[in-house]
Amino acid sequence: MRSKYFAMECTLEKMLLSLLLFPSLAEGSFSRSYGMLNRDILLPCTFHASSNFNLNNLIITWQRTDSLTVVYSFYSGSAHPEHHDTTFLGRTQLFQSEFSKGNASLKLERMLLSDVGNYSCFVSVDDGMPHTENVVELKLTDTSENNTSGGTDPASERHKLVLLLAVLPVLIAVGILFWKMKNKKKPDIEENIHLLADDIKDAIQNYKGYILIDKMHLCCSLTQRRFANYSLARTINVTNPKEQDPDGDLIRSDDSNIAQEVQISQLLSLLQEKNFSKRVLLVGDAGVGKSWTVVSMEQEWASQPTHTLRSVLVLRFRDLNEVKGKTSLRDLLKKHCTPLASVLTELLLNPQDVLIILDGLNEFAHQLQWNPPGCDFNLDSEAEVGVLVSKLISKNLLREAQVLVTSRWNTNQIEFSKKYFDQLFVISGFTNDQLKRYCEVFCGEKQKAEEMFQRITENATIKCLASNPLNSFILCNILDKCTSSQQVPANEPVTNSKVFTLLLYSLFNCSTCKETDAENKSEEEKELFKDTILKLGELSFNSLLSGKLEINVTDLKIYEIDPDILSKHLSNLVLDCKCQGVFAFHHAVLKEQFAALYCATLLNNEAEELVKCLDLWCFGKRPLNQMSQFYLQSFQPDHTEKLYNFMRFLTGFLTAGRDGKLWNYTVPLPPSTARALTTWFKNSLQRDIKKAELLNLMHCLFELNDATVTAEVSPCIRHVDFHNFFLSPLDLRALCYCLNHSTVEEMDLRHCSIGDKGIKQLQEILVKCRTLLVSSNKLTPKSAKILSAVLEDPKCRIETLSSGTNSFGSAGAQILWKALATNRSLKILRLYDNGITGEGTENMNQCLIFNKTLQKLYLCANKLDDLEQKNIQQVEKLCHGLKIITKIRDDEELLLRVESQVQMLPSHEQSYGTKWLHKLLKSILEDLGDESTIPDLDTRVRIGKIKANINKYLQNNKVTMIDVPDKENGLLLHTPVPLPLKQLP
Repeated sequence: MRSKYFAMECTLEKMLLSLLLFPSLAEGSFSRSYGMLNRDILLPCTFHASSNFNLNNLIITWQRTDSLTVVYSFYSGSAHPEHHDTTFLGRTQLFQSEFSKGNASLKLERMLLSDVGNYSCFVSVDDGMPHTENVVELKLTDTSENNTSGGTDPASERHKLVLLLAVLPVLIAVGILFWKMKNKKKPDIEENIHLLADDIKDAIQNYKGYILIDKMHLCCSLTQRRFANYSLARTINVTNPKEQDPDGDLIRSDDSNIAQEVQISQLLSLLQEKNFSKRVLLVGDAGVGKSWTVVSMEQEWASQPTHTLRSVLVLRFRDLNEVKGKTSLRDLLKKHCTPLASVLTELLLNPQDVLIILDGLNEFAHQLQWNPPGCDFNLDSEAEVGVLVSKLISKNLLREAQVLVTSRWNTNQIEFSKKYFDQLFVISGFTNDQLKRYCEVFCGEKQKAEEMFQRITENATIKCLASNPLNSFILCNILDKCTSSQQVPANEPVTNSKVFTLLLYSLFNCSTCKETDAENKSEEEKELFKDTILKLGELSFNSLLSGKLEINVTDLKIYEIDPDILSKHLSNLVLDCKCQGVFAFHHAVLKEQFAALYCATLLNNEAEELVKCLDLWCFGKRPLNQMSQFYLQSFQPDHTEKLYNFMRFLTGFLTAGRDGKLWNYTVPLPPSTARALTTWFKNSLQRDIKKAELLNLMHCLFELNDATVTAEVSPCIRHVDFHNFFLSPLDLRALCYCLNHSTVEEMDLRHCSIGDKGIKQLQEILVKCRTLLVSSNKLTPKSAKILSAVLEDPKCRIETLSSGTNSFGSAGAQILWKALATNRSLKILRLYDNGITGEGTENMNQCLIFNKTLQKLYLCANKLDDLEQKNIQQVEKLCHGLKIITKIRDDEELLLRVESQVQMLPSHEQSYGTKWLHKLLKSILEDLGDESTIPDLDTRVRIGKIKANINKYLQNNKVTMIDVPDKENGLLLHTPVPLPLKQLP
């Protein structure tokens, strides 16, 4: 026993002695340590300890560099093993007696094979001082441990000594020879380093050339038109995905969302700005231009001789769908970024200047796995592709690389994974000005462009459809073809599906060549074209979930499709001819449309089968003991979101007539189908459905566009909740259509980014709502004017209107007061955090004195001084039955909400953006003010506890920028703690 203690003491002495052999490491230094399995190892870390060193101010955190796994945590004068990863519990130790000497080295006991890798040591000596960061690479020595008995054999030791004396001269001679060779070869080694750097440069240049080859496809004018909408300036909304409180009615000090109109190619520079972080999510509706944004960014980088980014690596989820079994990130990049295959290790060794783009998350067939076994992943770690993508997004793989993910908006997968992203880009559809510029680019002639723009915008529905860039491309081509051939379509398109059927009509019937006019086409040729469309639809449907856009020679043979017909009628506008007999859809939406048209044609008169398919595709409900060609063999219940667009087109194509006009007219639904759809919609709305499912049902009803079905289904929609759900102009169009015959009890549109134009779109149905919530939607005095018109309408039913955290300002407030003078329904009005000043209260008294229904008016967090608040109190006295709340503490309901949210803060902190949460808490502290002036003891105590909990949280959170209230004067002191640590529970 004594020998074991002696051995441990000797080992410790050796460790401490080894500290003296390490030179002092400067801030940001790197070192390497070698260890043996089952032996203890010391990882060095030094820092500058000042003469007034205070142990209580010292913060030391050891973490795995790649995964941020906490190895050891020390702060507030003691270790905190509750934060240590279970892998290292009981195996790590710091030497507290050495702290004052600037030594934060870590003893790691009983080294495991999994311990190999990089470790980061972060040290902060005092608040406000720069922190020290050391990186240590732990490697495994080649020497194996032969003797594990704990004792020594004297005979064996003598034998080793004799052997050592015998080989010592040889070792010395070999050492001298090696030293001479090393000195001799030193210039060659330096030369090899330069050669390696040249290899990387050459590989990157080859990769750029590989990317730019795609520009050759832009040579024809039709394809140039297709790309035109992506070369124009677009509106990008930039925000933090965590800057939205779950309740939606807490005060927010400012609206940090930024709307910028930028060239798509400029996004590359935008991503490099200091205020943008490592993980960015780009979302938008189908057809809005996400994938071509990626293409544009990729080609922008490749076309520049020098760029701040060393490389842009693109992986598309539809390609990742083909991966079977386990793989590594290296293998994926080698396959899809082939010219860089030989230099990936060197390129990603320090990936700070590398952008990895993952395009089309909504198309991903694999399941994302956020908590798989094993924490440390590197370039060569093998796992399921869903695990690799999850690790890359969550910063457990290539943490320092910048990662951009694109996806369609409003999916459950996006809602769940938003917390892993630091920035959110929402790419919007065309504004009016952008659509006009697109028409100019498309036509090339100003007069023709003006006529086309006028034709699109004179109809409100078509104008709304054209806000989607893919629709604008299709509509412009339809108008161009029909105008040139003087073939005017019989019906104006009112839905997305009708736009597509009109496209098919124009492709076959509208031609500039007289000899190929529709009148000269034979019936046989028309039937052949229609059959080809349906065969292409069948092919599209059977591969719908694969994400595959390519159609190869084998596919054409299986479905008996004539490639000459595809080339003649569909090439360039719908399909891209890659090479002889190989085609690809220009966009996934076009494939979905062909698949939906095929299914609708076959199911139109099969009501029972149609309902079974709708239940399967919308809710994942598979019929028992039923087999059908429409059930998709690879379909799983969690695939329903991938079929939303397909379902919308399907319902729209149910009324598409198929005759010589090629679907270019609407036919009534068969009575049995109409009855079945009406029942299905009603039953679906009675389900406990998610927000995305409700929006999808509304789009399906809108695309169906059947007046009889809508009149029966619409009254069933009485509660609409899209809180924290981005809604596009097309979404709002569907919403208006579906609620046309409904009286809505509550409509929750908080955090939907609808803006003034959205409020204008919804004006007709807002009158019918009883409770309307539109907080945090970037509304200006323009929206205040629209809402005033709604309130002045004699048919107005609104009893509760919540429009906090907008930008009405004083002008908007004055407009609303005038409306309240005649309104006879409103009982509760929330206008907190709207930038209202004293000017906004000038006409309050004259207007509100005529109102007899308003009971509560919330004006918290506006810019009202003490004198103006007294004036408001006078208004309150004159208006009997009205309570005006200017402080959180003035209303029990609001105070209770704040109280509960603050109590839950420790368990929900990772759901919020740190900077935003800091601002929110600061606003609440300022609004609560000094509780000592409150006469009610219970309220005074409650507010004191709320403030204490906020202060405690801010002071204990060592990760964030801390605002600590000074108890003496109530000022907020700013105390930065810039440690890049993982948020701890």
